[in-house]
Amino acid sequence: MSKTDKSKAAYVPAEGQKAAIIAAGHLPSAGGGSGETIKLEVLGDIKTAFLEASFYDSQRKGANRAPETRMGRDIVRWAKVGDEIVIGNIGSKLFAAKADATVDTAVFGRLLAAETDPRKVIAKAMKVSGKPKRRQRTVDDFVRNPWVVAGALQRSEGKCELPTCKHQLFVREDGTNYLEVHHVLPLGEGGDDSLSNAAAICPSCHREQHFGENRQQLRQTLATAVAASTAALVTA
Repeated sequence: MSKTDKSKAAYVPAEGQKAAIIAAGHLPSAGGGSGETIKLEVLGDIKTAFLEASFYDSQRKGANRAPETRMGRDIVRWAKVGDEIVIGNIGSKLFAAKADATVDTAVFGRLLAAETDPRKVIAKAMKVSGKPKRRQRTVDDFVRNPWVVAGALQRSEGKCELPTCKHQLFVREDGTNYLEVHHVLPLGEGGDDSLSNAAAICPSCHREQHFGENRQQLRQTLATAVAASTAALVTA
């Protein structure tokens, strides 16, 4: 993402990126319009799950200047000046990532399983053998307060704090129900590491909070429940 891209609010995709978008079934709108809108799933970014971007050919001044393919909207707001953007496709689905992002192998594997011919997936997997390579990386993470974790577990009384949960909990070796402490508003989105923003929930509900199609609605349901149960502790 260059300074010019930012100032014009229009990202100019590289030829390979443009080819991936076209391969996914999208052609740039002609005449500088922004009628063609594409959706890209973002990999390796805890704050942004999807981008909606316009995809168009911009008419440039000068009789001999060919139109320039550009992208606008979310992709310009998402990327910072200097970011190297990677855009690719698996079938009709488009994906975007910043080059320095760490993409979860499990997430990428799920995408391949969903969008690739099953025979090709199995054939590729059967050819893989041996031990994986190691890599070193520096992780920028949040230091969570253990008292918040303990408080949420204590408040839950061994039950998933999402009111709509219907999953059966499994028991640890110490006889307690297994629960995971989740921040209702994620720390990466500006949430507090506090008891009023933490919930003890089962693994299934935890995953659904992060990846479920109704995660925003579930987040609100959980927030309401946590607020009520925390208020009850104060008045007890």
